[in-house]
Amino acid sequence: MRAVCDVFMKIGGSVLDDDRTTKRLVPQIAALAEQYRIVLMPGGGRAAKRIKANQRAEGTDFHECWKAGVLCLEVNAKLLASYSTVFVTVTSLADVVQCQADRKVAVFAPAGAILNSVQLPRDWEVTTDSMGLHFASAFGAARYVIVSDVHGIYERPPDEDAGLPISQLTMDDLERLTSSKLDSAFPAYFRRYPVPTLVVNGRQPERVHAAICGRQTIGTEILEACAGRKSWAS
Repeated sequence: MRAVCDVFMKIGGSVLDDDRTTKRLVPQIAALAEQYRIVLMPGGGRAAKRIKANQRAEGTDFHECWKAGVLCLEVNAKLLASYSTVFVTVTSLADVVQCQADRKVAVFAPAGAILNSVQLPRDWEVTTDSMGLHFASAFGAARYVIVSDVHGIYERPPDEDAGLPISQLTMDDLERLTSSKLDSAFPAYFRRYPVPTLVVNGRQPERVHAAICGRQTIGTEILEACAGRKSWAS
């Protein structure tokens, strides 16, 4: 399949749950719609986390709760698209192509694609971090950006005095870490879909702007575990 986007970006639910952060971030992305083919996908945020926690605590029906969590992505896609007239909600490849022809930013509402997928398991451990890799690869993205509420990946939990994040990691490095903001399925998904990935802080919109443009910025770049791999900004 031909590539239909340059940058696939997952906007974490923790970022979308903060309207002030989202308002500051959106113009940085919208301003690049003329230069880059951008596809955004939201995380589930507080609502999805509440559904997951309740299901685990109360033992309610897993499949119904998992589907409810996925539907939170649909709601957040609509929410994200409401912040800019340049943003358009899409659900299919054809929608993405049309959106780009109109010089718009596609906001992918992935519930239908996830619920009908035979490749994405029904598992709480596979979050939108890993799902984003799957869709970034499917859309032929050159870069995958994970917009989080932390500066990147750390050797220690970022709520400790951890300093700057690790600038570059391979999957072997990531698996050796005791703590990571990414889901536990991410290493296996990255090996299957090795799209160059960067984790950046959405509370610093200029870093997201740099990530879209392929420029060096503070964050964590995730690389394949092989010698001679070009860096993000190469």
